[in-house]
Amino acid sequence: MLFHETIANWEDWGRVFQSRGAFEALAQEIFRREGLPFAPLGPLTPGTNGVFRSGPYVVKIFFPKESGVNPRPDFENEAAVCGQVTRWGIPTPPLVAQGMIEDKYTFYYLITRYFPGKEAGPWLEMALPEGKAAFVRQLKGLLQGLNRPAQGLIAYVDLVERAVTNPRLRALAPSLQKEMCARAQGLDLGCPVLVHGDLTGENLLVDGDGKLMLIDCADACLAPAWYELAPIVFELFQCQGDLLRLFAGEDRDAFIEQVLDAVCLHDFGAHMLRDAPLREGAPPFTTLCDVRDFLLHKLA
Repeated sequence: MLFHETIANWEDWGRVFQSRGAFEALAQEIFRREGLPFAPLGPLTPGTNGVFRSGPYVVKIFFPKESGVNPRPDFENEAAVCGQVTRWGIPTPPLVAQGMIEDKYTFYYLITRYFPGKEAGPWLEMALPEGKAAFVRQLKGLLQGLNRPAQGLIAYVDLVERAVTNPRLRALAPSLQKEMCARAQGLDLGCPVLVHGDLTGENLLVDGDGKLMLIDCADACLAPAWYELAPIVFELFQCQGDLLRLFAGEDRDAFIEQVLDAVCLHDFGAHMLRDAPLREGAPPFTTLCDVRDFLLHKLA
């Protein structure tokens, strides 16, 4: 047995998923089976799964089903999207290996190349205006290449049903919950495209020349292209006015309406609306009008 921890629920997984010691022997066996050279595991920014650096590679080990969640859909989704994005020429670390290993639990895994870039969140905090402008131009170009039809690539998700039954809504005022559900139910989701769905400051890397690299496609889905706006605005840009103005274009009212659509539909939209005023030391949003006014002020 290579993995010795006990996983009986999600709390157990949360206790061990960043532990290099817990996964070292398991990862070494995975690399042996894949015929890849193994190096001692190093830490990376934590996510949902066990993600570690091993020399020139990154290994992602998915949570087992004993955590209370079935890992197979996430694994299949990310593997399919990672392969397709590479074929489209989108800058992303190439997928080197994928598979499953039976040990104390069944673990799915992915191995990609390691990209030695800086996370976009900290990079943007230090960037000069011309660097931010170049970043936004690249991001727009990346999205044009990524957000294209991909029917049949990954499993269908009923995004509206997920939005209106989302337990994360309970983090918001009841009035805002009601508005978000009503808006989500009225959205036109025709002609969906492949979206990354989690373009945060951790999932875009910037190299020494300012070039972008996309990582972690675990939350990719088929949705309208504007679905990307929720994490871009609230997580990647942290609602900073200069970045929003660079990205929004001339029709700022239309941009804000798309952001509102996106945050009402997005799986983590409720938490984005919870956290944005907290960062600013402002009162919580109680209506979508509050959110609209907040964004208008940022764009002014």
